[in-house]
Amino acid sequence: MLYIGFSTVSHKLSARILCKHFRHCAPIIINNDKYILYQFVNKNNIAKIILTSRDLKILEHHGWKFIKYNGKIAHTRALKSKSIITCVQFTKRFCGINKKTIQTPDALFRFLTQ
Repeated sequence: MLYIGFSTVSHKLSARILCKHFRHCAPIIINNDKYILYQFVNKNNIAKIILTSRDLKILEHHGWKFIKYNGKIAHTRALKSKSIITCVQFTKRFCGINKKTIQTPDALFRFLTQ
């Protein structure tokens, strides 16, 4: 199962300027009550963060919103790719979404909630 988390807070200046509401996104894979959040840090650095269900509730309390994604998952392709520049591109590649018009977390959120 895959969830996509959207955050209203980011430390990056470009995200604070370009993104209106949601400023960061990250995919979360759930296997047998084990939550793995793939945090995009920069071009060649993607951190795996192990979470619990309690941690997700804490993140929700601090401005994160989670959406369940039922499409195909291409996480091995996304983790090996070196041409990813933003968290949105990483999440799109992780989910197998090929829409070029999605460039911000807000646009990705609108696309997934339709």
